Amino acid sequence: MSPLSPSSGRGERGWQVFNIAAVVLALAALAALIIVLLSKWAGGAPWPGFDWIAMLCLPAAFLMMGASVLHAVARRRRL
Repeated sequence: MSPLSPSSGRGERGWQVFNIAAVVLALAALAALIIVLLSKWAGGAPWPGFDWIAMLCLPAAFLMMGASVLHAVARRRRL
């Protein structure tokens, strides 16, 4: 850890958990989307919940990652 960077306090730990949650949401949405596409191409009818997972989790993950980028930019400006 460099002497210029702030110590990893409770707030930074919270952002790390937030980032991990965003990645998990994105991966879950992409997995659901792949399942839907593969089952449609195979001629089946996928569970409608996979559609909802993909439609809700992917935009949520995108917004969460955008918030994380904005937080990182604000943090770098304070240094």
